[in-house]
Amino acid sequence: MRMRLRQSIGLSLALLFVSGAAFAETAASRQSPKTKAIIHKAVAPKPKAAAKAGPVRARIAVRQFRSPPSQPAPAPDRYIGPTRTIGIREIGSAAWYGGAHIGLRTASGEPLDDVHATAAHRSLPLHSLARVTNLKNGRSTVVIVNDRGPTSPGLLIDLSPRAADDLDMRRDGVVPVSIEPVRPETASMQ
Repeated sequence: MRMRLRQSIGLSLALLFVSGAAFAETAASRQSPKTKAIIHKAVAPKPKAAAKAGPVRARIAVRQFRSPPSQPAPAPDRYIGPTRTIGIREIGSAAWYGGAHIGLRTASGEPLDDVHATAAHRSLPLHSLARVTNLKNGRSTVVIVNDRGPTSPGLLIDLSPRAADDLDMRRDGVVPVSIEPVRPETASMQ
């Protein structure tokens, strides 16, 4: 009787181990190459000098740049007109949100709709303007920041469905973007 019990426990553990390995393999095959690289960096062995620093964590880098003054002025937005860059350019990932969120209130109190080009950003002031450029295809649009987010740490900005259509990014879902805070340029500023 003991032999049967040991065999059944051993068989159960072996099946558990094999099924866990198969599950991990299928989960890894469903990840994008970028996610695999981030996970690989997160579990990479620590150098001996940094062993006291604590656990290795994957970090998404956000690069910030000042726009050079010699760069040509971007084309005027079709609704706002000519704009002027007033802050630091950020480069990171953007996603769009809509669906079940349409009609819900944003941080500014306005409902999210699919008519206006709006965005959710963590640090840009509410009701400010930002030029978002899709780095995959070069398309850009000016959005109004009216919400806080995104909640995902790997994203820099969430865009409304209208802004996603302007950037032609709905099919991709997540794209690399450049974000520049802007303001409308008036005749007295020239």
